[in-house]
Amino acid sequence: MIEDQNDILDSRIKLHDKHRFEIKLDIDLDASAKSSYEVETYFFVPRALNVGPHNYNKEKFYNSSQRYIRFRTPKMSIGKVCDPALKTSPLNRVRAELGRVLSGAQDNTLTDTICNELRLLGCIIRGEIRDYVKVFVEGLATYDAAQPAARRQLFVGEGLENFLGDLKNLETALASLKAEISDPAVPVKIRETAAFFDEYVSLILEEYLTSLLEALRNNPGARERFEDVEKGVMAIVTAQSRYRQAMKYPSVLVPGSSNEVIIYRRGVLKKFISSVLYLKAEFSEWEGLTQVFFGLAAGTAMFFTVMVTFFVGRRYAVNSMPFLMAVVISYIFKDRIKDWLKLLFSKSLTRWISDRKIDIRDPAGGGGRIGLLKEAFTFLTDRDLPPDIARLRRLDNITSVDEEGKPERVFKYKKEIILYPDIIIKSHERRRDLNDIMRFNIRELIAQADDAAVDYPYVDPVSGDVRVAQCARVYHINLVLKYTYYDRDEQVTIHYERIRIVVNKDGIVRLEEVRVA
Repeated sequence: MIEDQNDILDSRIKLHDKHRFEIKLDIDLDASAKSSYEVETYFFVPRALNVGPHNYNKEKFYNSSQRYIRFRTPKMSIGKVCDPALKTSPLNRVRAELGRVLSGAQDNTLTDTICNELRLLGCIIRGEIRDYVKVFVEGLATYDAAQPAARRQLFVGEGLENFLGDLKNLETALASLKAEISDPAVPVKIRETAAFFDEYVSLILEEYLTSLLEALRNNPGARERFEDVEKGVMAIVTAQSRYRQAMKYPSVLVPGSSNEVIIYRRGVLKKFISSVLYLKAEFSEWEGLTQVFFGLAAGTAMFFTVMVTFFVGRRYAVNSMPFLMAVVISYIFKDRIKDWLKLLFSKSLTRWISDRKIDIRDPAGGGGRIGLLKEAFTFLTDRDLPPDIARLRRLDNITSVDEEGKPERVFKYKKEIILYPDIIIKSHERRRDLNDIMRFNIRELIAQADDAAVDYPYVDPVSGDVRVAQCARVYHINLVLKYTYYDRDEQVTIHYERIRIVVNKDGIVRLEEVRVA
């Protein structure tokens, strides 16, 4: 994963799977009436992959990409989640609202509130356990019990013990909550949501604590020093599968089987729990102004045909061969003129208008619009490429003739997001900052790539025999990203990133960062 941070937008680019990479932006909102930013992504694709306007259009690009706008998971430590004095804790809010339900209150809104708080609690628990385990695994990789207690080692030591204590408190608190929710007076929807939440937390504990256990055992010094922690973590991990089996949850690992159920179930539960953070996107295909210009293209082409027909009709009879040939030729040119003008407008208009507009709505805040996303895609010629982007692309060229040895086609994807923080803050106390996530599938770009390996004959310098070595064949798809942020005073902040995606016919091999400063 490649991370970069600045004061406003934190970006992370990582490999999602064999064919997809993900660009994730963390957006910190201020309290101004409007906040906006733009992300321009320039794709430099080798011409050897035969990708161009003739076979890769807007529709294919948008079909290859997925985009999500969601609230960022609120930061709340596990210890604070279990603190009865913290009013913003989802655990405490579930208990408070549950008390009203058990007192006889019958309100669908109350039921929805409890279900949403349970899902938010699941998101917070997952985020905290994931982040803590990541820090501990990194710390244990360099932990040396024989060395004096440096600050990092001291943190790992005290942190592990405190973390285990917080996990035990969390288990106790959740067991108590589960007992309250099991009351028959609690609506079925709440009990079903609680069951999903319970199964999800069990899977999270098993998954992340297994990684922690492995890191502890990979460091003999740490394993000896934290023997009690290892036993405690081991007890929690091994209890999860037995617990899910006792509860008759589907997500039980069965050694020797395909175990497709546990992976499928985990995905379903994650989507269900995480949905409390996701915002609704309402797509509006093609802006009206775009259609006006495309209509002008069609009208201009038709005007040409009518003028040719009118001009030829004054000189030749309608049933004559010259008239017939002129009409056929004008019809052929009509289609070419229309397509050429549409292509011209598509390239030129993306500077001012977009292909599509997407209203960003908040389901939890009454479905009101809290933002707007605009997207545009176009191919660029060398002449159209902005100087700052061209400079960054040439950054790692060794010689001046490098470009001739690696000719590329360039296409640009631009998105502009306008947000209304004041509306978000009115509806939400904990969910404010946002994640903007885009996943891109390269499958269409590598459809015409050569085989991933090629035989290379060589002479063994020792024996003199001719041998054959198998060499990997890769292509470099380069990305230059330009982030532009406009604050409340219309001050502009610009930030760049440069990424090299090494691919072959089978998919993505690796991601590499190219330093831009």
